[in-house]
Amino acid sequence: MPLLKSMHLAKFVAEMVSSFTLSLAVLKTFDWNDPRQLTPKKIIYLQMLFESIFEYCDKVVWNIFTRVAITPELETFRDCMELFIKEHVLKSSKNMDKKFKLVRKALGNVEGVLM
Repeated sequence: MPLLKSMHLAKFVAEMVSSFTLSLAVLKTFDWNDPRQLTPKKIIYLQMLFESIFEYCDKVVWNIFTRVAITPELETFRDCMELFIKEHVLKSSKNMDKKFKLVRKALGNVEGVLM
């Protein structure tokens, strides 16, 4: 897929996730540990997706990540997603540290407390 189309798709999915039409749990189908499945194009797409999500206010970002924090079956997915954000999104954009701290707290919010 061309980069421009991938960017538009990432922004669309971010909008769907931020409006709570979709959950981040749709990304659990990725095998986050398999380098053959996590190709450079998919990495760029996921970077754009998370960067688009991080553009929303703290309340929305908190609620997005809390939705996957309350489901015990998604623990491995949460850990892999957190590692991906740390390794790929933060290294490409240094100004995302504040949002990442918020995301880490939200992913640990197993009680499901929303803002």
